[in-house]
Amino acid sequence: MKLITTEEHISTAFANKEITDYLKQQPSDPKKMAEFGQSFAEGLKAYAVDPAVMQDVDDKRIRYMNENGIDMQILSYGDSVTNPDILPGEQSIPLTQKINDATAEAVKRHPGRYLGFATLPVSEPVAAAQELKRAVTKLGLKGALILGTARNNEFLDAPKFMPIFEMAAELDVPLYMHPSLPSETIRDNYYSGMQPIGFNAIMSTPGWGWHMEAGLHVTRIILSGLFDKLPNLKLISGHWGEFVPYFLERLDEATTPVTGNTLKHPVSYYYKKNVYITPSGMYTWPQMQLVLSEMGADHVLWAQDYPYVKGNAQEFLSQTPISDQDKEKIAHENIEKLLHLN
Repeated sequence: MKLITTEEHISTAFANKEITDYLKQQPSDPKKMAEFGQSFAEGLKAYAVDPAVMQDVDDKRIRYMNENGIDMQILSYGDSVTNPDILPGEQSIPLTQKINDATAEAVKRHPGRYLGFATLPVSEPVAAAQELKRAVTKLGLKGALILGTARNNEFLDAPKFMPIFEMAAELDVPLYMHPSLPSETIRDNYYSGMQPIGFNAIMSTPGWGWHMEAGLHVTRIILSGLFDKLPNLKLISGHWGEFVPYFLERLDEATTPVTGNTLKHPVSYYYKKNVYITPSGMYTWPQMQLVLSEMGADHVLWAQDYPYVKGNAQEFLSQTPISDQDKEKIAHENIEKLLHLN
């Protein structure tokens, strides 16, 4: 069974250095930063990754793919804590260009093994739209992965971000809506005070918080009416849809009668038509079963979330109690169709 995994992360030494240097220069409360660092060091032990592994796009990564049943990875910049978009525009715009150039070079070196998603300076929407166009038309990348909300904790349903979505729709490429670090206010109000201290970090990020925020992000985009304006726009949502598929009927029931609602269809209509879901390495049958019941096999893609999650990427899918036809769709046919690979 051919296998293409769609959320496989890389980073670069130059991006890590520039972002880290910027963060060190920002005013901060030393005591609070020390607690923050301790919380993350404890909470994210299970997801700790050697930077060299993230930066490797040659021998070790390809050897890993060969050993774990992966024919092709779609590479994307995926260090959610050091998101290039946290930088001011005069830094984030050229930095994302350099990252996309590096991603395209990796794809060029290994054309049968990699494809790529661009990273974007989302907080500069016009520049982001132009970078998406350059990345797709000049570099050959296949869409973009967006790391959470914009720089000032803005959700992308704000009208100012329309150029990004218009460009994605014009180019007919998907946008992968990936989680990122919640704001300090959210972390303090919702996730602080738990013991041991590592629970604060893990619950605000991969344990719970950033999944809720990423799911809310997609839902807000739907409620904004974006898909009535751009009906061919496609989004990808990881981690079995970031909680949203479990609440589709509730969302329809709650939002449809709201006074002033101008959506042409219920929330679930747009979600099932315009959103594709991946497991992001959460290889769990109960979640997959619900997503298949809600979405059907045609809107499920495969993803491992490498290098945060490792192991045989094909084994779980091959053993699921679904038809061979649906397995082939999920393993490679759906993403090939979405990205026009054939």
